[in-house]
Amino acid sequence: MEGFFTFKRVLTAGILAAGLALSMGMGGCSNNKQAAADAEQESAELRQKNAQLEQSLRERDATIAELQRNQTQQVQPAPTNDFAAGGSPRGARTGDFGSDVGVDQTREGTRLTIAGDVLFASGQTSLKDSAKKTLDKVASELKSSRYNQYSIRVDGYTDSDPIRKSKWASNEALSEARATTVEKYLASKGVSSSRISAVGRGSANPKSTKAASRRVEIFILDR
Repeated sequence: MEGFFTFKRVLTAGILAAGLALSMGMGGCSNNKQAAADAEQESAELRQKNAQLEQSLRERDATIAELQRNQTQQVQPAPTNDFAAGGSPRGARTGDFGSDVGVDQTREGTRLTIAGDVLFASGQTSLKDSAKKTLDKVASELKSSRYNQYSIRVDGYTDSDPIRKSKWASNEALSEARATTVEKYLASKGVSSSRISAVGRGSANPKSTKAASRRVEIFILDR
């Protein structure tokens, strides 16, 4: 009899152990599903936060770009070529001066540059016939309402080669004679002589080549 109860106790204990194991197994399976669900939810939340962060970065970059554009616009100098209001010619590159005339702006005003070889033969101060057509266009613009209130200065330049064959004693003398020739021609075309002066610069302010150094510069003075 005692052996029977002992057997019953062992059997009951086994059944309870098996039940407990089954319960734990089922609980573990349930826990795994919950963990997976939690992980998926966390991943979805991270994806949403990442998308929001990327959007914020795009908006920030757009704001920075807009600020940079505004800053660039603010630092650009305002145009000063309002001739109708009696403004300065500085910054104005208007008018038809012809293809042989370079136009740029300096601290003194608008500068027109004409190659010496366009205007004169080597060592000469008489204008070429083709040069007269170029200067006719320049004179027409100088008489226009854009420029007729400004003084004009003609600067003559040469290269640095010493003068050996021509009658001119120096490069300075040759450059002054050429500047005076241009001055007189512009006056003959109706540009008031009271507005024009001529200066010989010789080989001062050389350019990158000797040919470029031989030139005449006509300044529309900013004063």
